[in-house]
Amino acid sequence: MTAPDQRLRAPLPRRGHLSPRTRAIIATRQAALPARRQRAPIGQLLLALIVATILGLSAIGGVAAVVGVGVISSLSAGLPDPTQLDALTFDQPTTIYDRTGTVVLARFQREDRRVVAYDDVPRLVIDATTTAEDRTFWTNDGFDPAAIAAAVFQNASGDTPEERGASTITQQLVRARLLPPDVIDGGDRYLRKVLEVIQASRLTAAYPGEAGKEKIITAYLNEIYYGHQAYGIAAAAQIYFGVSDLAKLTPAQAALLAGLPKSPSTLDPYHFARKNAKGKLVVPPDSPPVVRRNYILSNLSSSRSTQLSPTELQAALAEPVVLAGAQAVIMRAPQFSWAVRTQLEQLLGGADAVDTGGYTVITTLDWTAQQLAEKYMTAAAVVPNIKSTAANALMSQLKIGPADRPWVQALRGKDIHNGAMVALDYRKGDVLAYVGSAGYYRSDLASPKFAPQDDAASALRQPGSAFKPIVYSTAFEKNVLTAGSVMLDISAQFGNGWAPKDADTLERGPILVRKALQQSLNIPAIRALQRVGNGPVADVAQKLGIRFGGGSEQFLQAGLAGAIGTVETRPIDLTAAFGSIANGGVHVPTRLILSIAGRDGKKAYDAPNTKGTAAISPQAAFLTTDILAGNTDPSQNAWWSATLELKTGPGGSRRPAAAKTGTADNRRDFSTYGFLPAPKDPNAAAIAVGVWMGNSDHSAPRTAVQATSLQTAGQVWHSFMRDYTRKWPVAQFVPPKGVVRATIDAWSGGTPGPWTIDTTTEWFRAGTQPGAAHEVDQAGLLYSSACGGWAVDPVKAELGPASWKPYDQAWVDRARRGAGVTGPLGSTTAYFTSGSWGGPLIGSCNGSGGGPGNTGPKPPHKRPKHRRAPNRRRPRP
Repeated sequence: MTAPDQRLRAPLPRRGHLSPRTRAIIATRQAALPARRQRAPIGQLLLALIVATILGLSAIGGVAAVVGVGVISSLSAGLPDPTQLDALTFDQPTTIYDRTGTVVLARFQREDRRVVAYDDVPRLVIDATTTAEDRTFWTNDGFDPAAIAAAVFQNASGDTPEERGASTITQQLVRARLLPPDVIDGGDRYLRKVLEVIQASRLTAAYPGEAGKEKIITAYLNEIYYGHQAYGIAAAAQIYFGVSDLAKLTPAQAALLAGLPKSPSTLDPYHFARKNAKGKLVVPPDSPPVVRRNYILSNLSSSRSTQLSPTELQAALAEPVVLAGAQAVIMRAPQFSWAVRTQLEQLLGGADAVDTGGYTVITTLDWTAQQLAEKYMTAAAVVPNIKSTAANALMSQLKIGPADRPWVQALRGKDIHNGAMVALDYRKGDVLAYVGSAGYYRSDLASPKFAPQDDAASALRQPGSAFKPIVYSTAFEKNVLTAGSVMLDISAQFGNGWAPKDADTLERGPILVRKALQQSLNIPAIRALQRVGNGPVADVAQKLGIRFGGGSEQFLQAGLAGAIGTVETRPIDLTAAFGSIANGGVHVPTRLILSIAGRDGKKAYDAPNTKGTAAISPQAAFLTTDILAGNTDPSQNAWWSATLELKTGPGGSRRPAAAKTGTADNRRDFSTYGFLPAPKDPNAAAIAVGVWMGNSDHSAPRTAVQATSLQTAGQVWHSFMRDYTRKWPVAQFVPPKGVVRATIDAWSGGTPGPWTIDTTTEWFRAGTQPGAAHEVDQAGLLYSSACGGWAVDPVKAELGPASWKPYDQAWVDRARRGAGVTGPLGSTTAYFTSGSWGGPLIGSCNGSGGGPGNTGPKPPHKRPKHRRAPNRRRPRP
């Protein structure tokens, strides 16, 4: 904040400098005097001349009067038009609201000021002000000749009067706002005073009568500096006494405030205040601000309206001055509010416009959603990292119920200290909740692992497996994979010695895309990226709203490692991308601001309503959505749904939802992203939510028992979704036109054939299903004829580079010995469903096939469908 005499003023048209004629008059008279008396005496004489001329006093003589009139005319020509008072504006804070326009989130300001109208100011405040500054205000012509004459006399006698003592309220307003800048900043004090008097006279003439005086004193009360960074009477009442309604000021408080403009720095009550036994800031009764207060109170009887009785006066004089003290500036949704400010600077033309423009900003934020998001993020990242007694008290304060306390307690000791959450309406792009850290104001817990005021929601983090839906969506869009395509969950050297594994180090052999994505298997995802290519995935990701750290080039350089989320993205972007998938593949740009109104109430900006742009087809988006919806459905994914299932439908029934977890390869980042179906009501929110958890310094948790994304971000995601949507109508994921269901081989995909031992049904983009003109999945791709029957042949199903086939063969050789056999790359053979990989494994007709029913090739025949058993070892989320 700048000093009051140097603060920026709202831009007004100024009319430059003194005219050459006026300067010549002044210079001529100064040159005619001895050097030691050139400035001050001529300034005093000129001031007396101007005052006498304005008053029309004939005693000064005809020639002098003519000269005075001429000088006034010349000086006036260089002054701003006094009628600019009507257009006068004040630096005002820009106020940020939630989407209802009722909850204030933040205020951004250069000067602490709240502009009030004349009718908002009690007569007590006006009377105290005129008593302190200008007792003839209501009757004078803008200046006080007696006060000016006294000031001239005191100066001539060697005394130095306080300049404000000779200035009326009108003159003070003129000096602050209606003089040219070169006059304000110039060194000629008396010339400034001359111009001040002239302009005050002109201003009073331009605004005559009672109404004119009301305009002038209202502008003064809004403009004047009261010290302690308080600009205007409303800000002063709040800063000194914590009073937001001026009508609630006591006479003693009003008088103290009225006395401050005389010398805001030296009279600042905070300079004299001391804490009493109760910790309150009390100003001693003999301190200068209280002495001046008492002087004003004692003279209130000379005011227009306020007449204190003797008893009231004595009570006011005895009233202790108790200050409000430092009032912390608390923003609601702080990281969101700062993000809004960044956009405002772009929309309004810079920081100055935001800090001084007095705009009213309606944002997209849903305060109910924000409170829930903050509640559960605090529960997940703060509660487990404080002492048990404080943790229990905080959970009670947050109203954490019995259903949530177990998972909160389970995070104790997991060494995870921060988190972020974004919730948005994916049909409109509106950000409904935005939590950038687990506690913006918890500086008491600040550490390298917990930076409370950093904004992790917009920071770069590894998405881990949460990026896999982008890979598969692209593969569906490019028709290189379907939800029923067979993939190989077999480890290999995928290039440059890189041999990644699934999170649980198991190798399940052949598996269909649906289960590979639902179970978040790394190896099939890597193979899927090899099929579709990094370039197309980068393009689709960008269309979905994802900005990679280092740009798309970074994803291209990552190679196949990009499939498992090694390239950093921003949680808010990935949330928007999941929302775009939910929105039929259409990406609607994320927005934080709905509207901006100027200080006059007129709209300065309305957020455009956009239908968005198609990133992928509705059909490809639906395939991904349908797969991810299985993660909240116990019949499809019992392990994930135990955490993610939402039972907020009628009677506690299951609410459809799609979700995907993600854990960075180095376990530094844990995340969960998901969405609900779009409701039928087009005005209702269609919600997507993303949650990240980890440490601010990117460090991995140092704990023997590693957490998973389901235990961390997954629990936060579930609790927020459960509470926020509890009363919402239940919607369903509706298949778009252009998708069909088809029966396929349950192990190899494609059209069932003589190798088939089981079938299943799957969704396809119309025309890509088995048997269609553009079928993607080759019939019997997994099987080879052997030993008079059909055998599972992963090498035949390998559609990647030939260099991967030896690893496929090595897996077959190990798998023929059964599950639990570990290979040279550290992965272990395992069944996806109990006891089979879809038939006997290719190899010796007399050798073991690696499990029940795999003791050798079997003659082709149709077997009854068997029930799939859950994994003996489940992959980690």
